[in-house]
Amino acid sequence: MASKKDDEKDLEKATSKKEAAKEKGADKKKDAKKDKKDSLEKQVGELQQQVEDFSDKYLRAEAEMQNMQTRFKRERADIYKYDGQKLATSILPAMDNLERALGVEVSNDSGKQLKQGVELVLKHFNKALSENGIEEIDVLNKPFDPSECQAVQTVPADDDHPADTVVEILQKGYKLADRVIRPCMVVVAQ
Repeated sequence: MASKKDDEKDLEKATSKKEAAKEKGADKKKDAKKDKKDSLEKQVGELQQQVEDFSDKYLRAEAEMQNMQTRFKRERADIYKYDGQKLATSILPAMDNLERALGVEVSNDSGKQLKQGVELVLKHFNKALSENGIEEIDVLNKPFDPSECQAVQTVPADDDHPADTVVEILQKGYKLADRVIRPCMVVVAQ
């Protein structure tokens, strides 16, 4: 009988070992599944963070592109708006010289004809400037504005010319749209 009891004990031990091994295996499988699940959740979290980062970068890049387009449109508009400025500043001294030539008194017919020719040239210059949006700054007998005028001389104020009023224009000033190309050189009453 001892052998039957020993066999039963051995069988019980073997069964309990098998059950323990099964439980260990089941625990290992559960742990492996849990580890795999944790690993997958971690990967999902990392991927979501990457998606958020790329989305943020995309939105920033898109905003920068829109800002660049707006800036380029504004710069292009300014180029068109102030297109004739360089040409105008180049021909203004020639116009000043033509106006000085017209100030000379002539007595003979050939001088009068020459003066008429100079007047026509000056008229064409003025027309070309006005067609391109370049205007003469009119400041005579108006309050002195340092953004449009440069005071080169002062005279005492009188009844006709109150203080800080432009009395005389020594050199004409011009502006293109809202930009002063050349300020007026003026005499101001003090």
